[in-house]
Amino acid sequence: MVRNVEATQPPAPEPDPTPAPTPFPDPEPIPRPVPPVPGPVPEPDPVPPPPGPAPVPQPGPWS
Repeated sequence: MVRNVEATQPPAPEPDPTPAPTPFPDPEPIPRPVPPVPGPVPEPDPVPPPPGPAPVPQPGPWS
């Protein structure tokens, strides 16, 4: 009796439906930002303190 060779072989794996990703072309070089010229750093303006209650005058020792 002749054996069916095709029936005994495992089924062939199905081809991958997703195509292989194409390699991306080299992107254009990103220009690096020019560092600022070192110099004196301007100090920030001082923030005035918020207005609070008026100070209560303290009586002196003479009163």
